[in-house]
Amino acid sequence: MERTQRIARINALLSRPQGASLSLLMSELEVSRATINRDLQVMRDGMNAPIVWDSFERVYRLEPKGNAGPAYMLPGLWLRPAQAYAVLTLNNMVQKIAPNVLGPFLLPMRGLLKEMLHSAQYKLRGLDQKIEIDMPAMPQIGDLDFENLVEALVSEQPARFVVKSAVDGREQSFLGTPVKLRITAHGWRVDIHHRRLGKTLRVDVARIIKVIASGEHDDRDIFTEADIADSSGEITE
Repeated sequence: MERTQRIARINALLSRPQGASLSLLMSELEVSRATINRDLQVMRDGMNAPIVWDSFERVYRLEPKGNAGPAYMLPGLWLRPAQAYAVLTLNNMVQKIAPNVLGPFLLPMRGLLKEMLHSAQYKLRGLDQKIEIDMPAMPQIGDLDFENLVEALVSEQPARFVVKSAVDGREQSFLGTPVKLRITAHGWRVDIHHRRLGKTLRVDVARIIKVIASGEHDDRDIFTEADIADSSGEITE
């Protein structure tokens, strides 16, 4: 893995509220302690990253409002026209899967890529229009709730899930951390680590009624394990 890739990953890990320990960084990037220390030094000295060491938690994190002099900025990404076109095509194809949810996140990048390709006089061939994606339609869950789900998934934070029982259709509620969103030809499912059970439950997204962002819920759970698991009964440890 090149340094630019490592720095992007380190930035993502340190940006989380819980930060990242040195051992976690070494494990995630599969490099030595010395390499991590050099990368952190490059981020501090060369990119003005407001990296702080929490001696109590023994983790590194990015100070949200750190005053590090010049603005902190990751190195830019350089693409040849053909590479930019490939990214734009993939962008368009991904948006087709869930336009209302993924569209707002992808729109700024699409505009930038089109502007770059126009400046380079690169002909747009509409390749994405010639590729058919046979995927299930996005489940009927509110855009705001899906945004809360994606936010909790990306930031690895807990959220409260209100789901329709697989047993009798009643509403059930539990607190958990989404760990993976699965989009397959058979449907949309999300793996949610249940904090109190200590298990990861696979839930059909179509049965999710509401996702409440962290900080807006209490700690009460109203459910049985059979209620939450999907129709196949699949529960992963």
